Amino acid sequence: MVSRHKHDSSLDPLSLAIAPPPNETPEERAKRLREEEEAVEVSRRIDAELKLAKVALKKRKDAVQVLVLGQSMSGKSTTIKNFQMQYAQKAWAEERASWKAVVLLNLVRSVNTVIDIITGTMEGVDLLSSDPSSQLTPLNETHRNLSRRLGVLRQIERDLRLLLGSGADETEPEGGDGGPQFTPKVQEFCVQSSSGWKGILSRVRGPSTGKENDVQRVAFQVISSCRDDILRIWNDPGTQSVLKNRQAHLEDTPGFFLNDINRILSPGYEPSDQDIVRARLRTTGVQEYQFTLDRGNHAPVDWIIYDVAGVRTSRAAWIPYFKEITALIFIAPLSSFDEKLAEDPRINRLEDTFSLWKTVCSNKLLAKVQIILFMNKTDILRKKLESGIKVKHYIQEFRDKENDYETVSNWFKKLFKRLYLANTTPSREFVSHFTSVIDTEATSQTLVAVQGAILRNDFVNTGLL
Repeated sequence: MVSRHKHDSSLDPLSLAIAPPPNETPEERAKRLREEEEAVEVSRRIDAELKLAKVALKKRKDAVQVLVLGQSMSGKSTTIKNFQMQYAQKAWAEERASWKAVVLLNLVRSVNTVIDIITGTMEGVDLLSSDPSSQLTPLNETHRNLSRRLGVLRQIERDLRLLLGSGADETEPEGGDGGPQFTPKVQEFCVQSSSGWKGILSRVRGPSTGKENDVQRVAFQVISSCRDDILRIWNDPGTQSVLKNRQAHLEDTPGFFLNDINRILSPGYEPSDQDIVRARLRTTGVQEYQFTLDRGNHAPVDWIIYDVAGVRTSRAAWIPYFKEITALIFIAPLSSFDEKLAEDPRINRLEDTFSLWKTVCSNKLLAKVQIILFMNKTDILRKKLESGIKVKHYIQEFRDKENDYETVSNWFKKLFKRLYLANTTPSREFVSHFTSVIDTEATSQTLVAVQGAILRNDFVNTGLL
């Protein structure tokens, strides 16, 4: 029998295409209708996702996008923490307890670094002299026994590292904060995360349970049981003498908490704002942080802040972010004038910063971007100068100027300004701040000024001013 559809010229091709098959059974009809409903639902989901993507794209386009640049360990992450503490207080409060694992990791890593230096020193002396009464070192059998007892902290460090990131790795430090590199070199704990510390901290404490992680709880108990030995070996004059001779200025490095051990190991300890700002948790790759900044009587503004790796081998990754950003905050650690780059020991860290600053200022993609200079780590700079370290021994251009903080810091500022004016358009304003980003109160005032400068420049570029 010939189908009537074939000879019915009144039916258009579309109707023929969507018409049910001839002689369709009830089972086939039910299956067809079910598949059609599923296809409609998939189409609805795709439409909804496209709509959300369009809204997200517009929101990102309208957001103030800030790129934070600088050498590794210049203070980039600490600067972003200050932004979050000031402008995303709810998220800051929710994450507070999770920083405890990071503080504990920083603490045990400092202890293990001290043990490594003591052990290495004593092994070196053993090779040089067979006389147990030798005075080649102030260390003795007490230091050896304390080091052995504190060996349990090796496993605690491994456990905390696994807790914070299964993709964690050890990397050589890219320039220290406390003067010349000492041996043995401290390898730095590094976590792979595209969402910055937010993704890492979520591993520590589940949002639904609110309970302390078992690994963190055990780590706290073990470290507490070692408290007396830690204090004894850290406060020992022989230990301090060896650390000084090895130029291991641990107190000036990020994540140093040995002087706070009694407070940190007290029952019910929860990290303070200052503890979180000081805590060191290095991440690799590009990190993205989002905040909503309240502008008083005006509508809130979404901000996106990018933190990219600061090592010389990673700087090519910066360029794509130059195209879309509203502002660039350049972090220059002034205290690094007497340090060398770990990835290239021939290069002075501050001279590398000057070279990087010149490159940023002259980049044509940044012609309309508000560039803000943070001359950071002024507290460590002041400490170094007061200890007698001479700038002229490391930067010849400084010559015989006074070696006090005011003279040195202002000379550095003039040099940054001179490079800025020589490599950018004359009409651009030079915006700079002396900072110690671990000083949260002073940095808070700086960020208010920075917010105003960035928004003002954004309004000018968009024609609103």
